[in-house]
Amino acid sequence: MSDGIYLALSGAVGETEKLDVVATNLSNAATVGYQRIRPVFHQALAAAQSAAGGVTATTELDTSRGATRVTGRALDVTLPSSTYLALSTPRGERYSRAGALSVSTEGTLQTRTGEAVVSENGRPIQIARDKGDPSITPEGDVLQDGEAVGHLKLVTFAVPAQLAPEGNALLAETAASGPSTVATGQLHVGSLEESNTSVVGSMTDLVSASRAFDAFQRAIDAFRTADQKVASTLPNADE
Repeated sequence: MSDGIYLALSGAVGETEKLDVVATNLSNAATVGYQRIRPVFHQALAAAQSAAGGVTATTELDTSRGATRVTGRALDVTLPSSTYLALSTPRGERYSRAGALSVSTEGTLQTRTGEAVVSENGRPIQIARDKGDPSITPEGDVLQDGEAVGHLKLVTFAVPAQLAPEGNALLAETAASGPSTVATGQLHVGSLEESNTSVVGSMTDLVSASRAFDAFQRAIDAFRTADQKVASTLPNADE
């Protein structure tokens, strides 16, 4: 069998993975604070003694900032570049740039998807239901009736592009991203950062990946046909 079929198969697999990534980005084009995923392809040998190469795919985050939308809400915040909110989840601490916050029926400051926002002590920030409406200062203090009830835990990473996406704009720390460290910087209160996914760009990527996959599929079929022709013309060793 020709080595070329393995190259074509590797390319088809790579384009399938790219299609999955583009579909994820498109589905989050309207998700506040979402950072799009980029596929990163590497050339690798299929085997040490083989000339046939292959393509392996990994992903990384595009950490460029999305557009800012002014809302005027006292609990909407836009974070500095490469800075993330620390959140409490059943899987442990997670991170997000989704700054659309609200207060749950239990009085916990939370994201739009229900993750608890934690203070610098790692505990969820609690808001008293029998007091005035809370607000957030540009320094990250959470105030209620003029008194601080918590301080947003803001963090950064050595390589934020290597954070692992988990859905709902949530990110997990990885060995490649490095551990979280406390971040400083001014928040923009009363505004939100939109997804940095471009719908037009993602649609272009979708069409490109689909066409590339079709091209690899045709190449696989051509190699199969060639192999069948060679096999049918070779003399039978038993004759």
